Amino acid sequence: MIHRFVGLVRSKLNNAVAKAPPPPKPADQMTLLEIVEYNKLPSSISFDRWWLFTWFVMVPATVAAAVNAYIVESEHLGHDPPPYIPYDHLERTRPYPWGDGKRSLFHHEKYNPIPGQGYSWQQTEEE
Repeated sequence: MIHRFVGLVRSKLNNAVAKAPPPPKPADQMTLLEIVEYNKLPSSISFDRWWLFTWFVMVPATVAAAVNAYIVESEHLGHDPPPYIPYDHLERTRPYPWGDGKRSLFHHEKYNPIPGQGYSWQQTEEE
């Protein structure tokens, strides 16, 4: 399995660094079929270059960005949210149509305060 993968990468790499040969004759003397056949070689070279770029540049860059985002978010979630301040302009005038009407659909007990009451985890600690 590894030998097949190494062979595939080696062939893609060899093809990606290759240069298209010059056309066999000037373009105005070539038929449409000859032009199509000649253009297949540069397109395969371009395909192999993009294939290598995708798997050996973009996939590792995406994984590195995901790991960085995980580390930064883990540090961010390690501390408590700021204290609750009951702003009047942030209060809802109508309740939500589910549950008790105060919690949004994606409510998180630690990071989303209940309007007019504060964080629910702080209320349970005080009681």
